[in-house]
Amino acid sequence: MISEIKQAIAQKIHEQYPSSTIYDEDIPQNFKTPSFLVTVIEQSYGKRLANKYNSTVSFDVAYFSDKGKNEVKSDCQAVQVNLLRAFDLVGTFRVQNLQATIVDNVLHITFDVRYSEIKTGEEIPKMQAQATNTDIKTS
Repeated sequence: MISEIKQAIAQKIHEQYPSSTIYDEDIPQNFKTPSFLVTVIEQSYGKRLANKYNSTVSFDVAYFSDKGKNEVKSDCQAVQVNLLRAFDLVGTFRVQNLQATIVDNVLHITFDVRYSEIKTGEEIPKMQAQATNTDIKTS
Protein backbone atom coordinates (compact mmCIF):
# COMPACT_ATOMS: atom_id res chain seq x y z
CA MET A 1 0.00 0.00 0.00
CA ILE A 2 2.87 2.39 0.77
CA SER A 3 4.17 2.09 -2.79
CA GLU A 4 0.73 3.05 -4.11
CA ILE A 5 0.67 6.14 -1.88
CA LYS A 6 4.21 7.08 -2.95
CA GLN A 7 3.18 6.71 -6.59
CA ALA A 8 0.22 9.04 -5.98
CA ILE A 9 2.52 11.58 -4.26
CA ALA A 10 4.98 11.44 -7.16
CA GLN A 11 2.11 11.93 -9.62
CA LYS A 12 0.85 14.96 -7.69
CA ILE A 13 4.35 16.50 -7.64
CA HIS A 14 4.79 15.74 -11.35
CA GLU A 15 1.50 17.55 -12.11
CA GLN A 16 2.82 20.69 -10.38
CA TYR A 17 6.48 20.45 -11.47
CA PRO A 18 6.82 18.26 -14.58
CA SER A 19 10.50 19.08 -15.21
CA SER A 20 11.66 18.19 -11.67
CA THR A 21 13.28 14.90 -10.75
CA ILE A 22 11.57 12.84 -8.03
CA TYR A 23 13.65 10.48 -5.89
CA ASP A 24 12.32 7.69 -3.69
CA GLU A 25 13.85 7.23 -0.21
CA ASP A 26 17.42 8.02 -1.29
CA ILE A 27 19.18 10.59 -3.44
CA PRO A 28 22.32 9.85 -5.44
CA GLN A 29 25.56 11.67 -4.68
CA ASN A 30 25.40 14.01 -7.70
CA PHE A 31 21.62 14.48 -7.83
CA LYS A 32 19.88 16.89 -10.20
CA THR A 33 18.11 20.02 -9.05
CA PRO A 34 15.34 21.04 -8.87
CA SER A 35 14.29 17.76 -7.31
CA PHE A 36 12.05 16.20 -4.72
CA LEU A 37 12.77 13.37 -2.28
CA VAL A 38 9.83 11.34 -0.96
CA THR A 39 10.56 9.42 2.25
CA VAL A 40 8.51 7.52 4.81
CA ILE A 41 9.11 8.85 8.32
CA GLU A 42 7.03 6.36 10.30
CA GLN A 43 4.04 4.05 10.12
CA SER A 44 1.55 2.85 12.68
CA TYR A 45 -0.52 -0.25 11.99
CA GLY A 46 -3.46 -1.55 14.02
CA LYS A 47 -5.87 -4.44 13.80
CA ARG A 48 -9.62 -3.94 13.72
CA LEU A 49 -12.31 -6.61 13.63
CA ALA A 50 -11.69 -9.86 11.73
CA ASN A 51 -9.22 -9.26 8.90
CA LYS A 52 -9.40 -5.44 8.75
CA TYR A 53 -6.53 -3.11 9.57
CA ASN A 54 -5.94 0.64 9.97
CA SER A 55 -2.66 2.35 9.20
CA THR A 56 -1.22 5.86 9.35
CA VAL A 57 1.89 6.59 7.30
CA SER A 58 3.92 9.79 7.81
CA PHE A 59 5.76 11.20 4.80
CA ASP A 60 8.42 13.86 4.26
CA VAL A 61 8.67 15.45 0.83
CA ALA A 62 11.91 17.44 0.56
CA TYR A 63 12.44 20.00 -2.18
CA PHE A 64 15.95 20.91 -3.36
CA SER A 65 16.01 24.17 -5.31
CA ASP A 66 18.23 24.93 -8.29
CA LYS A 67 18.22 28.69 -7.64
CA GLY A 68 21.17 30.81 -6.56
CA LYS A 69 22.01 31.58 -2.96
CA ASN A 70 19.91 34.77 -2.87
CA GLU A 71 16.84 33.22 -4.50
CA VAL A 72 16.62 29.85 -2.70
CA LYS A 73 14.32 30.99 0.11
CA SER A 74 11.81 32.68 -2.18
CA ASP A 75 11.82 29.65 -4.51
CA CYS A 76 11.21 27.29 -1.56
CA GLN A 77 8.40 29.52 -0.33
CA ALA A 78 6.74 29.54 -3.76
CA VAL A 79 6.96 25.73 -3.99
CA GLN A 80 5.66 25.51 -0.41
CA VAL A 81 2.52 27.49 -1.25
CA ASN A 82 1.86 25.42 -4.39
CA LEU A 83 2.30 22.06 -2.65
CA LEU A 84 0.29 23.02 0.43
CA ARG A 85 -2.60 23.91 -1.87
CA ALA A 86 -2.17 20.83 -4.08
CA PHE A 87 -1.76 18.20 -1.35
CA ASP A 88 -5.36 18.12 -0.15
CA LEU A 89 -5.87 14.81 -1.92
CA VAL A 90 -3.07 12.58 -3.17
CA GLY A 91 -4.66 10.16 -5.60
CA THR A 92 -7.57 8.70 -3.64
CA PHE A 93 -5.86 9.33 -0.28
CA ARG A 94 -6.70 12.28 1.97
CA VAL A 95 -3.71 14.13 3.41
CA GLN A 96 -3.78 15.07 7.12
CA ASN A 97 -1.54 17.16 9.39
CA LEU A 98 0.07 18.99 6.45
CA GLN A 99 3.03 21.12 7.58
CA ALA A 100 5.95 22.87 5.89
CA THR A 101 9.37 24.00 7.12
CA ILE A 102 12.48 25.30 5.41
CA VAL A 103 15.71 24.04 6.98
CA ASP A 104 19.16 24.72 5.49
CA ASN A 105 17.57 25.93 2.23
CA VAL A 106 15.63 22.68 1.82
CA LEU A 107 11.83 22.71 1.95
CA HIS A 108 10.25 19.87 3.95
CA ILE A 109 6.55 19.14 3.54
CA THR A 110 5.40 16.61 6.14
CA PHE A 111 1.99 14.97 6.29
CA ASP A 112 0.11 11.82 7.27
CA VAL A 113 -2.00 9.50 5.16
CA ARG A 114 -4.50 7.18 6.87
CA TYR A 115 -5.94 4.15 5.16
CA SER A 116 -7.81 0.95 5.92
CA GLU A 117 -7.27 -2.41 4.32
CA ILE A 118 -8.71 -5.89 4.34
CA LYS A 119 -6.33 -8.80 4.39
CA THR A 120 -7.48 -11.44 1.94
CA GLY A 121 -6.48 -15.05 1.51
CA GLU A 122 -7.16 -16.44 4.97
CA GLU A 123 -10.47 -17.98 5.92
CA ILE A 124 -12.28 -16.15 8.69
CA PRO A 125 -14.41 -18.40 10.91
CA LYS A 126 -18.04 -17.49 10.59
CA MET A 127 -20.74 -17.69 13.20
CA GLN A 128 -22.50 -21.03 13.37
CA ALA A 129 -26.20 -21.35 12.58
CA GLN A 130 -28.35 -21.43 15.67
CA ALA A 131 -31.43 -23.60 16.10
CA THR A 132 -34.22 -21.87 17.94
CA ASN A 133 -37.12 -23.66 19.63
CA THR A 134 -40.29 -21.71 18.89
CA ASP A 135 -42.76 -24.23 20.31
CA ILE A 136 -44.65 -22.33 22.98
CA LYS A 137 -46.88 -24.37 25.23
CA THR A 138 -49.79 -22.68 26.83
CA SER A 139 -51.72 -24.11 29.69
